[in-house]
This record gives sequence, C-alpha cells and structure tokens, in this order.
Amino acid sequence: MRIDSHVCFSPGHPPEHLQAILARNRFDGAILVVDTLPFPETGPHIAGLIVRHCASLQECRQDARFRGIWASLSDGIPAIAPELARRGLTLDVAMRPADFPALLRLAEQLPDLRIAIDHLARPPFQHLPAEDWLRGMESAARFPNVFCKISGLLTEAAPLPWCAAPIRPFVQHALAVFGPRRLMFGSEWPVRLPDVTWKESLAAFTQSIGAQSMEIREQLLGGTATEFYGL
Repeated sequence: MRIDSHVCFSPGHPPEHLQAILARNRFDGAILVVDTLPFPETGPHIAGLIVRHCASLQECRQDARFRGIWASLSDGIPAIAPELARRGLTLDVAMRPADFPALLRLAEQLPDLRIAIDHLARPPFQHLPAEDWLRGMESAARFPNVFCKISGLLTEAAPLPWCAAPIRPFVQHALAVFGPRRLMFGSEWPVRLPDVTWKESLAAFTQSIGAQSMEIREQLLGGTATEFYGL
C-alpha cells in the first residue's frame, strides 16, 4: 500500500484535489495533518488523521481515522505524550536541529511512544549537512521508537528551479542511520504551491534516495507509514 505520510489542506486546495492527485500517481491514501476534530471531509484517500489541537483524546478517538497528535518541540516536550504512549497513539514532532536534545529525552522517557520526526528535522538544505544535524539524527536513530519522514524536501530548499543534489546528502544520511523500515515519504502538499507540485515533491524524494530495490522503494513509499500508523 502506498501512503503519502504528510499532507495538509488550504482553502484553495481542498481534500478532493488531493484524491485525484493520489489516484493518478497510484497512491492508496495519505495521512492528513488537521487543526482540530471533527473533520467532516471523507474519502478513500484519507488513511489517517493527525491532529494539532486535541482538547480530549477520548473525543478525538471517536473518529476512527484518528492516529495521533502533532506537536512542536520548540514548545518543549508535550504534556500529552505519556497518555499517547499508554493509548498506543503516535506523536509527530515538528523540530529543528537545535531540538534534538528534547527529542532524545522524550524517546528515552517514553520507549513505547512511536515518534515521527517531520521533514528530516528541517535541516538547511542549501548548505552541507552540519555536525549538529548529523549527530542528532544518529542519536535519534538509536531509539527504535523514533521514525523519520522524508518530507518537505522542497518547502525550504534552495530557490527554484529546484535540484535534488543539495538534498541528497541529507536523505542518504537518514537512510544510513534509520534504514528504510523507519523512514517514510511525505509530500507536505500543498505548502509550496503553486511553485512546487505534489509530483515534484515525489520526484525530489525519488531522486534523493537514488537507485534502490523495489522492496526498499515500496517500504519508503508506504510500508513504513502503514506500520507506524497502524493502517
């Protein structure tokens, strides 16, 4: 099953637009990051929901598509994290390389909590990988409950037209330390429209991972997301 592990929405780009895009590219569904529940939109492309603001996990779980919470580590370790671990739910974290110490504390304190680092921790793709990012990724990968999204590759990349060459060292390092079973593709559509399309996000991912076996490609394109989110 092919899953885009990270998509959003905007007023000009509603869910039905994504459904057509996924179908054209032979994807089965996507993980949607939404502000709150209830989320009335339906469709076969909505494989799961990640919620930014959840007043009550009990209420959120009334939607069968609910899979977990999104939080920014720049705000500190989320207080809801222990309850997520107890309930078998997931935590998506938005972070920068400076936030790796907080991530490592969280992963160590809650070994049963499945954590996804969004967007490779937003490294500065316009420069070579810095030591703090390299060491942070290596340290995070030592915790088996920490996963990573190869997503948002073109959101903060060098000015257009984009090129995969500056991104490739970051993706290759993530592959080396996490391995394909803890990495997943995400487009972050439609954040950089109209400059970068969903198809271009997929192309940046494909060019960055380089030549891989079909088994590894399918793991990255959906296998890991399916397992991580319990789809």
